[in-house]
Amino acid sequence: SRRRHTRSSVESRGLGDVYKRQPLGIRNAAVHYHFATKTDLGVALIDRYRLVLRGTTQEFMEVGGNPVSQLDTYIQWIRNSYVKHGAICPMGILAVNFNTLPEAMQTRAQLLVNEMLQWLSRVLEVGRDGGLFFFNGPALDKACAVKGLLQGAAQLARINGVGVLDSAVRQLRRDLGRA
Repeated sequence: SRRRHTRSSVESRGLGDVYKRQPLGIRNAAVHYHFATKTDLGVALIDRYRLVLRGTTQEFMEVGGNPVSQLDTYIQWIRNSYVKHGAICPMGILAVNFNTLPEAMQTRAQLLVNEMLQWLSRVLEVGRDGGLFFFNGPALDKACAVKGLLQGAAQLARINGVGVLDSAVRQLRRDLGRA
C-alpha cells in the first residue's frame, strides 16, 4: 500500500511530493542516486509495468492456454487493483499526460500499450478460434475496444462505484457471446 501510494505520488505530483509526504526515510539524494531525472524514474516505472505484464502473460503468448481464464483474470485484476484498492491505471495516467511526457516516456508508454494489446488480441483470437468468443473483425480491433471499455469503466467506477465496472463487464461478456 505504501509503495502504491509512493508510485501514485510520483506519477501525479513528482519526486518532491514523495520527499515531503512519505515516512519512508528516503532522502532526496537516495532517489536521485538511482534516478538522475524524473524522466529516468518515469521510464523505470513504465519498464516495471511492462515487466509485470510480460511476467503474467508470457506463458499464454508462447504456448497458449485458456483464453476465458486469461480474460477473467485480467478483469478481476482491474477490479481488485483499481476499484477495490483505489490504484490508478498506469495507462490511464500515461494517456492523460501523454503530450506533456518526455519522448523517452512516450516511447515506453507506447510499448506498454502495444504489448497489452498484443496479449489481449491473442487472447481474443485464441478464444474465437476455439469457439469460446464470438465477434466480427480483426482481433486487434476488438482488443482495442475491450481495453478501452475496461479502462474507461474502471475510471468511472472510481466516481460511481464498482457497479459501473460490473455493468461494463456483463456487456462485454454478452458482446463476446459469454453471457
